[in-house]
Amino acid sequence: MKRGKPIVLMLLTLLLPIEMKAQDPTAEFYSPLAEAWYKAGDYFEWTSTVAGNDGAQVSVFYRTFGDPNNPQLLMLHGFPNSSFDYYRLIPLLQNGYYIAVLDFPGSGFSDKPLDGFSYMLEDNARLVDHFVREVVDFDDFALYTHDRGVSIGLSFLGLYLDNPNPDYTINYHFLSNSGMYLPLASLVPFQLALLDSEAGPARVLPRFHGHFRKASEFVL
Repeated sequence: MKRGKPIVLMLLTLLLPIEMKAQDPTAEFYSPLAEAWYKAGDYFEWTSTVAGNDGAQVSVFYRTFGDPNNPQLLMLHGFPNSSFDYYRLIPLLQNGYYIAVLDFPGSGFSDKPLDGFSYMLEDNARLVDHFVREVVDFDDFALYTHDRGVSIGLSFLGLYLDNPNPDYTINYHFLSNSGMYLPLASLVPFQLALLDSEAGPARVLPRFHGHFRKASEFVL
């Protein structure tokens, strides 16, 4: 029996799932809250479905809270933030819900590939579909979305409605700060400028790259 133990241990190591505890000894933190959030999280691997991304793989950070037997709640963050947006809200909900959050690629503690990597809403929506089916195993859940997360959530909802056998049920969708109906949206000057088809892209690019630099420093 003793001879077999190292082999068993080696096999168990090889068979460990892709999801793993987030432990990066090179990470530098500027807040105890950020460090605690990171160390309590996990990762899963996502292969981009965007043709131009050539099957690029990214590590996606996520966390779960509460009792898995409680009603399920999926919370999607906006831009340029991360799942950490919900750190004050989650304690108010986790006694009554089983909650899952993630950092979309390019945000928070997830990978932030550059060099032409395309961050498309539909790719994010497909990532969410994979997340609920293969990672957290949600089968009947409410969807809470904020800001850019609303756009991802609506794309995800479209995939769900188009699928005759989605393997799960979305029972409610909460939309927060979405501005989906522009005549009633309270847009700031920067957002109004983005509506210009020519000037908008030129204004987005510098801010987008700046967000990547800041996020890669683990600043929350």
